[in-house]
Amino acid sequence: MKQLTLFGEEEKTMKTIWKYELYPTTRLELPKESKLLKIDIQYNKPCLWFLLDPSNEKEYRMFVTYGTGHDVPDEPGQYVGTFFMNGGSLVFHVFETANTIW
Repeated sequence: MKQLTLFGEEEKTMKTIWKYELYPTTRLELPKESKLLKIDIQYNKPCLWFLLDPSNEKEYRMFVTYGTGHDVPDEPGQYVGTFFMNGGSLVFHVFETANTIW
């Protein structure tokens, strides 16, 4: 994204990487065009890392986590990744859902 300075010149804005903790249902307010880079465990907590431009307008995005062997709706959303806990004995799958219930 480019922004104009006071003198009418275009100035590039920098992107950055932000981390968010992941819960069974996670609703995030993110800058538009944020790109999910990774889902992983840090300090025994599942996390999401995004590449984003903090100056972009914000939007809400929702992520839902399902464990292997648990019930999943017919249309869980867009699959975005899998992570492991407890030495790999627990496996979870993350989907980005339409943000219609918020």
